[in-house]
Amino acid sequence: MKSKHIVVLAENYPAPGRQMLVFVQELVHSLIDLGVKVTVVAPQSVVHSILHKQKLLPKHSVRMTGCGILYDIYRPYTISAGNLKFFSKVVQWVNSIILKSFVKKIRPEILYSHFWSSALPIYKFAAVNSIPLFVACGEGDDALEDMMNDYTQEEIKELASSVTGVISVSSENKRKCVDFGLCMEHKIEVLPNCVNTSLFYRKNVDYLKYKLGIKDDDFVVGFVGGFIPRKGPDRVAKAISIINDPKIKAIFIGKSFPGYPYDFDCPGIVHKGPLDHELLPAYLNCMDVFVMPTQMEGCCNAIVEALAIGLPVISSDGAFNDDILNESNSIRVSPDNIEAIKNAIVTLKENTKLRKEMMSYSLSRSNEYSILRRANKIIEFISKQI
Repeated sequence: MKSKHIVVLAENYPAPGRQMLVFVQELVHSLIDLGVKVTVVAPQSVVHSILHKQKLLPKHSVRMTGCGILYDIYRPYTISAGNLKFFSKVVQWVNSIILKSFVKKIRPEILYSHFWSSALPIYKFAAVNSIPLFVACGEGDDALEDMMNDYTQEEIKELASSVTGVISVSSENKRKCVDFGLCMEHKIEVLPNCVNTSLFYRKNVDYLKYKLGIKDDDFVVGFVGGFIPRKGPDRVAKAISIINDPKIKAIFIGKSFPGYPYDFDCPGIVHKGPLDHELLPAYLNCMDVFVMPTQMEGCCNAIVEALAIGLPVISSDGAFNDDILNESNSIRVSPDNIEAIKNAIVTLKENTKLRKEMMSYSLSRSNEYSILRRANKIIEFISKQI
């Protein structure tokens, strides 16, 4: 398997100044550092670039992993239809021609698609050329449901027959793949998202707490994620406002979407807005509890990062969290119940013993959060399937 050449297909692959899908980059780097040859193909939409006044990235660039190994990234120009669904099939046909041309030149031995949407333009090419196709199913919204509505049963069957295996980030996503007929159960491996544990670990950050104005007796509530209703930073802010405790400080890391009217506020905010990814571990270490009342996820990377730091977590009781959260490391609530979110924050603020027990439990399982461990398991799964 390590002698095989894998092409990873991933839209929005990170670039300097554009920190989307950092977890995909971490996986790519881990695979390469473990000895796998990886080339990334990251389509970029010309239409999106024009509409959002965003400069197109070079079609080819070279990046380096943490171990100093160079690899290639290709960013072919494609098109997109946005919300104009009646153009989607035409767009997919055009993009399929573009991607097939790029992938042909690279000559992959294995295709690895992040996510199902990236597999749609290329699965026929994989089938015709007998190239094993693996899909990372990490969808955390209605993407799978939308795909089922947009394609006929015959098209879904054809897609499913082209897929060699699926790496699902949760048991819930696995269930959906099976129920929708996208893949047979024995061809799906559940591997929750993981993080770079050489970056995300427990450490002293008194200097940053001082800079942020956090005192020793303050209780810091943290949130990391998109500032969107599904993630729920407004519900966290409302819960903090109801508690109305001057000793509670809040850190909200993330950003809203341009032109999207959505905002929130509460007492005690010491940081609200985006943050360079390399600074995130330090800010997480300033927190006493991580709160994300998300309504739907695949497997939330931000929660796994918080667990790697040893933070007690307050999050949704949805099935998508079952693989990473339990009563030993979290309090799970109905994500829309602000009263329940408030009560959970108060419980962890007042119960120091419970917080320490949760922290100890998570830190004792730090190996489970390792991206290198996950990369090894992916290599083993691919090897078994091919």
